[in-house]
Amino acid sequence: MTNGVEIEDVVVGTGDGAVSGKVAVANVRIFLNHGTEVTGSFGPRMLINLAKRECIDGLRMGIVGMRVGGVRKLVIAPHLAYGANGVPDLIPPNALLRCEVELLEVREPGVRKPEDFPPGRHLAVYHSGEAARNLPRWQFGLHEDGNGGLSLNFPIPGMTWRHTRQRNGNVQLDAQTAVELIEEAVRLPNQFPAECLKTEELWADPSEQANSITRDRRGALCITISISERGQQMYYRLAEDSPVFLQSALYRVINSLLEPYLAAQATEQSKSRESPRLPD
Repeated sequence: MTNGVEIEDVVVGTGDGAVSGKVAVANVRIFLNHGTEVTGSFGPRMLINLAKRECIDGLRMGIVGMRVGGVRKLVIAPHLAYGANGVPDLIPPNALLRCEVELLEVREPGVRKPEDFPPGRHLAVYHSGEAARNLPRWQFGLHEDGNGGLSLNFPIPGMTWRHTRQRNGNVQLDAQTAVELIEEAVRLPNQFPAECLKTEELWADPSEQANSITRDRRGALCITISISERGQQMYYRLAEDSPVFLQSALYRVINSLLEPYLAAQATEQSKSRESPRLPD
């Protein structure tokens, strides 16, 4: 293994070459060393900017030099994958990864096509968090097939939002529930236009370093909701204390998913405060 990435060309491509500065469009399947597949929930197709650190280093390094039509097998050392942290509930700490990569296309940065997006509608809900109230930043994503994910960043006292305790988890709902939640999110702006905030009703709060906080005129934090399909997107904002949001099925589902993480964090903080101190 050279430089942490072992490369085996299964099929040598004959098309455009994947070089730094380009975007590689590839089918990528990722496996743990013992064979369990941990490919992302939306399938293997990925857009990878070879000039940016938008994916693990080992995958980007392993793609450079391929040509369209080529297939490679990669073995990626932990330090070029997810390292000592891993990905909770998905990839163990210090995991060696095996990848299968099929290069489909090479293009210029910034070019997007309808097929780049998964078919069907996708819902995303974002909350910026607030260190002053010890509120985590979180993002919930859901595809209409029921697959989704949840990401939380817990603030660390005395540190900026560049340094947080991150927790990630997969979400799996039945397809009917997912479709109902997305349709509810689509309806809200028409049903409750006064609750969906206009740009002139918002202001950016710069009080917390490295965190982008949006508030309404009263000072309440705002939730951003977006629904996208094949690159077309609608989005709007609601105050976090909006009765419309708090009474929605969407809120109930998200809250139920957040609760275990919030409880675990509270327990961890409690234990930290109760830990006996060594004598001076």
